[in-house]
Amino acid sequence: MGAPIGIAGAGLSGLVAATRLHEAGHGVVVWETRNRVGGRTWSPPLGPDSLQLDLGAAWHWTEHTRVHDLAEQLGIERIRQHEPGIALYEPRAEQPVQHFPWPDTPPPSWRLEGGTQTLAQHLAAALPSDAVKLNHRVTQVQQTDAGVQVHVDGPNGAAVATARRLIVAVPPRLVAHTIRFDPALPDSLASAQRNTPTWMAASGKAVATFADAFWHQQGIDGRVVSHAGPVAHWHDAVASDGRAALAGFLHPTGLQTLATEGKAALHKAIRTQLAHCFGSDAPAPTAIATSSWRTDPATTPPDADPLYVEHPPTPPSVITRPHWNGHLLWASAETATEHPGYLDGAIEAGERTAQQVFEASPKAASTR
Repeated sequence: MGAPIGIAGAGLSGLVAATRLHEAGHGVVVWETRNRVGGRTWSPPLGPDSLQLDLGAAWHWTEHTRVHDLAEQLGIERIRQHEPGIALYEPRAEQPVQHFPWPDTPPPSWRLEGGTQTLAQHLAAALPSDAVKLNHRVTQVQQTDAGVQVHVDGPNGAAVATARRLIVAVPPRLVAHTIRFDPALPDSLASAQRNTPTWMAASGKAVATFADAFWHQQGIDGRVVSHAGPVAHWHDAVASDGRAALAGFLHPTGLQTLATEGKAALHKAIRTQLAHCFGSDAPAPTAIATSSWRTDPATTPPDADPLYVEHPPTPPSVITRPHWNGHLLWASAETATEHPGYLDGAIEAGERTAQQVFEASPKAASTR
């Protein structure tokens, strides 16, 4: 079969590309910096019932048909987000919590049973057993007449691998800071990478498990809007079998507590907030977990603050098309032309690069 097609990154984009290529008969190898697959989809088990909760990407909406189709293909159940009911508003930590009706018909959204990381886990499990190499970081890529040479740091030290093509399924801004290219990439591409925000890189999340969903019994939908923190928005995260949890996005004060005082202090502050919002007599959480993509070196370069944006921007065309005579291609959710930054965009980007490989020929135009 010859040299495989290499893929840097075992997030959703990279594994979708690997799956499509493998299904078409191509050999693939996927190098992943982390000790797990999934990238910014991360759903570790939590609490006495080992409920898998999303500490990264969680929701998809009606227009995200690729997520729906992939979940259906993989046999993963979708959970309609619980919304209607009474929501809570926490203006200040020292002020009473206010109750207000949450709309009966918000735009429908869904979570995945077992968390969104299950998409990546299912895809990786269907690849050849040696295809996905965890704890392997791509550091340098060199163009050759026949493809690329990929320099990788792994558990056994540095190594060089030969690939027919390389799909870079890593956030472009992270690539700009962590992977060296020989020859150097065109200025337009290098600039686009540096200036493409990594979606959700400035955010963090919190999840908490409970013995039961006591808020449902109180007519509360689990939604909390807080200006006090440490969590700015709580959402219902109850599993289809009734295992109870809340999930939320960290307030800037929560991120600051995490950065300066650590997880123990943040978790203590979360318990205090939950007691303030739901009442001191409400059941305490059985477990708490938190995450911050800002401090994750596999998402955000340690020496570069994340670029904050309210919505993922449409990517510049230079990072959606192949380079180096078709031997170097770009994936990751940020490069999607539809729904960039979202789960659906990650799938679109992986499928697009696989299609570009199928269409590539030795006469493909070079952008060197």
